[in-house]
Amino acid sequence: MTNIRGAAGRRNRGVLAALLGVLVLGGVALGVWLQPFGDGTVPPEETAGPPTTTVPLAGVDGSLLEPGQCIQDFVSAWEPRFEVVDCAVEHSGQLLAEVEATPLSESDEYPGEDALRDRAQITCQSKDVLDTTAAAAVPGLVIEASYPLSQDDWDAGQRSYRCFAATPGASTTGSLAASQ
Repeated sequence: MTNIRGAAGRRNRGVLAALLGVLVLGGVALGVWLQPFGDGTVPPEETAGPPTTTVPLAGVDGSLLEPGQCIQDFVSAWEPRFEVVDCAVEHSGQLLAEVEATPLSESDEYPGEDALRDRAQITCQSKDVLDTTAAAAVPGLVIEASYPLSQDDWDAGQRSYRCFAATPGASTTGSLAASQ
């Protein structure tokens, strides 16, 4: 008799497990069909907020920066925009000069980034560009230059060095540009 009860109990558990499985699968299928939480899209009226406006970028476009202008929070000679300040105010950078690079090459061929970088470093530290007396009094002064980076830039007419003086992590007042 014990064997009959044991077999009946195992059979009942098997039927119960099968019934439970069918109920779970049926619930999942019903849930997918009814989509009680929506289809994942948000109606436009729930996402619409106030109209957005375009905020203009701060500072002066790098191509419009004039030699002699001082720059607040200077990062690099390659930045697309600069925050221009009066040179009497503390600043960390200055565009010293824009110097033609065309004497470097008599042909129309791009002289190469290395040649331009080397020549720019020499040119940007010359007395024609940098007030060397004033620069000697500025600790940690770094001279940076930007220049045409490719034949395409060269062909587009970008044929000059832009010489910058920078004081990374510090600031200075006054101009370091050579008097013209």
